[in-house]
Amino acid sequence: MMRGALNRRPFLNGRFLSPLSPRRQRRAARIQVIAFERGKAVEYDVAIIGGGPAGCACALYTSRAQHKTVILDKSPSIGALAITSTIANYPGVDPTISGQALLDNMRENAMSYGTDYCRAQVFAVELDGKYKTVYTPEQIFVAKTVVLATGAMGRKASFKGEKELLGKGVSYCATCDGAFYKGEEVVVVGWETEAIEEATFLLKFASKVHWITQNEPNVENDLAQQLLADSKVQHWSKTSLLSIEGSDAEGVTHVKLRRKGKHDIEDEELKTRGVWIYTAGSQPITDFLDGVDVELKDDGGVQVDYDTMCTSIPGVYAIGDIRNTPYKQVVVAAANGCIAAMSIDKYLKGRKNVRVDWLHK
Repeated sequence: MMRGALNRRPFLNGRFLSPLSPRRQRRAARIQVIAFERGKAVEYDVAIIGGGPAGCACALYTSRAQHKTVILDKSPSIGALAITSTIANYPGVDPTISGQALLDNMRENAMSYGTDYCRAQVFAVELDGKYKTVYTPEQIFVAKTVVLATGAMGRKASFKGEKELLGKGVSYCATCDGAFYKGEEVVVVGWETEAIEEATFLLKFASKVHWITQNEPNVENDLAQQLLADSKVQHWSKTSLLSIEGSDAEGVTHVKLRRKGKHDIEDEELKTRGVWIYTAGSQPITDFLDGVDVELKDDGGVQVDYDTMCTSIPGVYAIGDIRNTPYKQVVVAAANGCIAAMSIDKYLKGRKNVRVDWLHK
């Protein structure tokens, strides 16, 4: 990312920052931007993958305990809490607060105690040994402990051809794969913030971005309107992806779409070499754990010791909805984060017992 100490540029979401609208500048100013040096692994005591309520609560506690902590978050606005309109049952807060506002408060609280926050997509980890390694497209992070807090908005491949052509033109990460499609026409499926941001990033490489949405974007969504205003974007509104076509040898060759008009339904084919899919589901997000010997439950959640939140690998913890707990509540996720953080403090400092903030005598 950096070509030397004299050429440092802000790094956010796995890429350099581009000019933002005044509204987005005000919002981005609330998020700490970290500059890293290209090719140099960054070391932490605690690396938390996921910036939801579980991850932020954990970071608050580990930072207060003087452990160097980083949150690696794909986006601060796409998790289960962020997209919730009102949170009326979190103790001690205004019952009219939005999920996004509560999450912003949690993140800023952790950062006020020294937590580093980096928007980046984790695509692989190595969790064996004393030091764990976390890989993002732009940076490598080495940590003594790793916390898995990516939530449960993942999904199984649901479109025809998606699973078969994954890695052969089908992708879930524009930052990881966008550069391979320079000068190509590509397809982005999805209407939420993640899809919009990833489509915007692909404009750096693609000759045209076909944006497929089942609904009309909100006219008050600045990000969506900026994307639509770009001459390289073709928006397919009220359109569904039917299938992704291609072969092992050729990769993706085209997609089949179904467009709903006022009076009829029309099926079309669109030639493309790359398809990015951003639709939410309800499965634990564990794809970055592929090939890692973390024990999973039959339902796909990460197995933990309930007293410590430790997984089957020492120094690796799992908190929040990635455990696929039936109690998918903000307060439960935050409590998981607290338990993991106190267990991490015990683990890193070699204590026999957990250290608490107060004692009853």
